[in-house]
Amino acid sequence: MAGSPACLLFICLLSQLTASGALKEKFGVLGGSVTFSVETSIQNIDSIVWIFNSTTLAIIKPGVADKKATILMTRSHNEERMIFSGSNYSLTLLQLKKNDSGIYRVEMNFLSSQSSFTQEYGLQVYECLSKPKVTMGLQNNKNGTCVTNLTCSMEQGGENVTYSWNVLGQRSNKSYDGSILPISWSLGERDTVFICTARNPISSNSSSPILAWKLCRDADGDGSNFLLTFLCLLLVVFTLCTLVLMFHLTMRIKRRKEPIEGEKRMDIHQEIPNVCPHSGEKTVYETICYAHKINPAEDPLNTLYSTVQIPKMVRNLELSFI
Repeated sequence: MAGSPACLLFICLLSQLTASGALKEKFGVLGGSVTFSVETSIQNIDSIVWIFNSTTLAIIKPGVADKKATILMTRSHNEERMIFSGSNYSLTLLQLKKNDSGIYRVEMNFLSSQSSFTQEYGLQVYECLSKPKVTMGLQNNKNGTCVTNLTCSMEQGGENVTYSWNVLGQRSNKSYDGSILPISWSLGERDTVFICTARNPISSNSSSPILAWKLCRDADGDGSNFLLTFLCLLLVVFTLCTLVLMFHLTMRIKRRKEPIEGEKRMDIHQEIPNVCPHSGEKTVYETICYAHKINPAEDPLNTLYSTVQIPKMVRNLELSFI
């Protein structure tokens, strides 16, 4: 019975160590760092082993007196990303990646006993959220009332994301959970603003404000359809008028060219031959000038010649005078 108090003390110590090893949740930012702190005051540690899931990362032999600690890295490709610090050799992991998520465990073995201390950490690595995207579903416009759904989503980094909506501009601002928000807005009501907020364990971001009147600008029935039809008819009329004007101008230009070509043909040099030639008869040439020519000698190509026959009786009369 003398050893019973010591045995009870050892059992209590073991139970205390086991209780302190409960799983601790850790969250890391993609590209950032995280530290797994070992918070214990246990002395006489023989060795420390760090394990990721079922893979050993490092085995550490703490320094004693003048001897330095020795660290054996079992995964050399991660050596530059791991730092061990403090007397308990807490682990800091740098440049976090998505595949760094998982269970990390540290095991401390004691010199004085066969027992060990174990602490587990659950790490989740997330991206910082970008601005969420809002899309509108099918819209039903009837009697000046717009009814539709707004859906909030993430294009990237949508793991473990929760959504909420803030509705502003009404008598009292309201909040709704979920990615889908049904809305109903009527003409004449106060304008309403919708904002979606996306959250994950490490960050949050909100969408740009969405105005109800912009979403429901067609809620006045067929007003926009009438305007569209009117614009289409106006475009058709304008096109027809343009075609008619072009046809009219083309015909006018064509009619102007025809008189000019006729004048060119009349200005060609022409000579009328003598149809009744007689030997010995004297030929007289007469020069006829056009009114629009000032000096026919200056333009011989445009001079018209004609042949005149003098009867024999006139010829004999002319000889008698001689």
